[in-house]
Amino acid sequence: MKIQTFKVDEYRNCPVYYRNFKDHFEYLTIIKGQLYTAHIRVKPHWITKTMYLLGAEQKQYSDPQLKRILKQLRIMAEATIDFKLGKKK
Repeated sequence: MKIQTFKVDEYRNCPVYYRNFKDHFEYLTIIKGQLYTAHIRVKPHWITKTMYLLGAEQKQYSDPQLKRILKQLRIMAEATIDFKLGKKK
């Protein structure tokens, strides 16, 4: 299985890691020594997926799609961190 990783973020002194495998996008964060994670599934359009599987140079997800997916994961990670550390003042 191929796993794609993305640039590591930091929020409130907690590292946030992002990765993708198949149609799963996941964030992982470490809060006070504990690992927290959540994922979402984003299925590519069937035409894009077919072209990708046939070996075309086209990606499964466009750059704007990846930006929106990573933004959503960031929002989810921030919510988890805020919940575990208490709201920011």
